[in-house]
Amino acid sequence: MDTEFHYWITGLIALRAGFTNDEAKIIAYSSEFVDENDVSITVQNQKDGKDYTNFISQTMNILKPKNELMRIYPIFHFVPGEPDAESAVRKDGKMHLLNTTPNSENAKSMLNAAFKSTEDQRLYRIGIASHSYADTWAHQNFVGWYDYFNNIGLDIKPDIGHADGEHHPDWVCHTWVDNRLVQSEISNRHRFLTAAKRLFESYCDYQKTLKNPDRSDNWPDLQNEITDAMGDDYSGSRKRYEDERMIRYRELTGLPDFDEKIWFKEAIRTDVNLLPDSDEGLLSNFTLFKDDQFWRDDDRYEDTDWFRFQEAVKAHEKYTLKKLKPTFKRMGISLEKS
Repeated sequence: MDTEFHYWITGLIALRAGFTNDEAKIIAYSSEFVDENDVSITVQNQKDGKDYTNFISQTMNILKPKNELMRIYPIFHFVPGEPDAESAVRKDGKMHLLNTTPNSENAKSMLNAAFKSTEDQRLYRIGIASHSYADTWAHQNFVGWYDYFNNIGLDIKPDIGHADGEHHPDWVCHTWVDNRLVQSEISNRHRFLTAAKRLFESYCDYQKTLKNPDRSDNWPDLQNEITDAMGDDYSGSRKRYEDERMIRYRELTGLPDFDEKIWFKEAIRTDVNLLPDSDEGLLSNFTLFKDDQFWRDDDRYEDTDWFRFQEAVKAHEKYTLKKLKPTFKRMGISLEKS
């Protein structure tokens, strides 16, 4: 999924489930920021001299070492599910322990853990876990590692994630063909609406734990809103009708357009050395003179959205690594930190 679901539709779901406008904004931003948080940054505290380094939740460099990719893709984007799920039946009969399947127990446990996390991180972790959870529908039948299991047809791209499927799995209302599967005709409308329903139900269940009204009976109305916002189905190699959908998302949610720099700029001051660093994940590795990053407020940086999101990313990664450890162990993979 891309920004349309992770930010706009997730924000709408949060609002209709009973989160306040400010809470829904944090959840939606965190959900989308998982995809934009692809540069490792070290921030200096001038008061105590301590450095803070974030953990990336996305990478554009699919040539990273195995352990680095395994700490990103299966944890944030391709959560291992149930290899024998009905939706995963292939023409060649193959199964994979890391195969992503919708609404898997692993993905649900991530979301439940987020609902129970500390108050300062909770909304951010809900957004992060929502990203991973929703992607179990869009990324189903792919694994977050190099494997011929991901191969679709004759394609020279590395067989990691849905690289062979290009952007087809992520586009709202797109119809496409996954010729590996017995049920090869794919409707992203159906997949995304199902993801939206399950996410809405999870949010409503969480609201009930807070003694707030149960709004789960409102799903038919929300389904109609999302369906209308999605608009017409389409196929082919180009994304279509996006401008029209964006207008409808803005009207429904009242959210501002997503800007990946807002939280960063509010928390961090950048001192440029010669030329500004690239903010593109892969290009950032080739910067000769790294910019210096400082907290704007050395005493209150822990209250910023950027810091809280980064701490939530680390908490999500720690929880999920432990959760997936038995699966990795069966494959002979160890991701223990050195």
